[in-house]
Amino acid sequence: MGLPDPRTVWATAARRPAPNGADPLPERRLARLLGAFIASGLAFLVLPGTLLGVWNLLRISSRQDVHTAPSVWIQAHGHAQLFGWVATFIVGISLYTVPKFRGAMPRSLAAGWLMLALWTAAVAARWASALWDWHWRTIWPAAAAAELAVAVLLLWQASAKGRRPRTPDVASVPIFAGMAGFIVTMAVHLVLVWPPLAAPLIPEGPNSFLLTMALWWFCFPVVWGFSLRFLPPLVGLRKSGSRPVWAGLALLPAGLFYPPFIVAAVAAACWSLGIFHPPSGKPKVLGVDRRYPVFVRLAFGWLAVAALMGALGSSRGIVGAGRHAFTVGFLATMIFAVGPRILPSFLNSRELWSTRLMLAAMALLTAGCALRVGSEPLAYAGVAPWAWSVLPVSAVVELTAVVLFAVNIGATLVSPMPAWILPRTVHENLPLYWYVTSYPATRPLLERAGLRMLGQVREVPRALTLREAAEAEGVDWHPLVDLLRDFFVRRQARALRDKP
Repeated sequence: MGLPDPRTVWATAARRPAPNGADPLPERRLARLLGAFIASGLAFLVLPGTLLGVWNLLRISSRQDVHTAPSVWIQAHGHAQLFGWVATFIVGISLYTVPKFRGAMPRSLAAGWLMLALWTAAVAARWASALWDWHWRTIWPAAAAAELAVAVLLLWQASAKGRRPRTPDVASVPIFAGMAGFIVTMAVHLVLVWPPLAAPLIPEGPNSFLLTMALWWFCFPVVWGFSLRFLPPLVGLRKSGSRPVWAGLALLPAGLFYPPFIVAAVAAACWSLGIFHPPSGKPKVLGVDRRYPVFVRLAFGWLAVAALMGALGSSRGIVGAGRHAFTVGFLATMIFAVGPRILPSFLNSRELWSTRLMLAAMALLTAGCALRVGSEPLAYAGVAPWAWSVLPVSAVVELTAVVLFAVNIGATLVSPMPAWILPRTVHENLPLYWYVTSYPATRPLLERAGLRMLGQVREVPRALTLREAAEAEGVDWHPLVDLLRDFFVRRQARALRDKP
């Protein structure tokens, strides 16, 4: 009796009900989209953002004159840093996580890739057209419209309804409030650049208003919401209450015009998280530097400093230092501390490339921010000439921290996906679909070992077992199992290898 036709076996398996269990393919595709957002954000962080900012600060400090660096360059740096890096991370992470809070996926993965393309092109074009004085009258309004479209699409994607009944979730409240603030901020930005300006520069007053909106109506509530969701289990904080959240959010609109309300909103955020209370549980430090909870608390300390500086003074030095305390002290420190803990697991369950680089990046960023925030008001006010010499040191220290973080996360992105399955659990009755979808590197491996159908089809039936696929092609399944076990031994996650 001859062997069955492999195509017949595959077709029969395709008609069978899929086995119970989550389909790994949507998760892999969504993780790939998140990885692209993270890679784009890292590029903006290192090049148009931090590098240009360091260059600006070196020029200013060398001549001890804030007007030395062109205002166009300063605004280009700020837009690339805030929207090119921070907002790109926020949009990507929101697409990946927020629908899952209600048991859903984003409404459209294709729309997610469109959002990435629009956002990256818009921010890059706005930055480049300003620096090189190239067609900015056309590019700026088009870029602002594209950024507004992405903000609207983000709210649409994140509000997807899942199969699970919706339960009250206090963390979602500030996240969606921040997304609404994101839309309003991008709409105001479009109004500011259309009709076209006389120069590639938003006037100082409106630009300051726009930055305040971006920081306190968009970034702050979104990061607050994610903190409510992730920090209690990660850092060991007490469970959050909803009253401080609603109170803090109610203060934010008025805080745009009366800064002391911002201070009160920050106090409400810290209270809702219990960020400065004694921990109620042990932090989760597997795979990361165990000191990251300290830097999480430092980040909220910087947030309080930023709010207080915004309320206490209006001089250029104090305003600039306050913004730096927010963007670097709060936002960047939160990303540097929490990002290495959660991003690798989001990116197809990877492991952080280096815990040492993580600690070095957090420590250097904190030191650089302290030098900058402490010396900038003194230097700009002319009360301490020595402070001018501290500014370039702070810039170089922060640049070093940024490079270390980017290298660490970039190396994590491109490193082979580790295996979180014990070799002894690999057997012939697991679906072939699970192997090649969860760990795509097994597909060419099995194809070379005799499963030629893998090279002839795009989709593998979810109900087809490894044994059935092997027998249909006259291949002994025992060597295939041994081959897969050897693969998973070589790819085994460090956390599994180090387990006692």
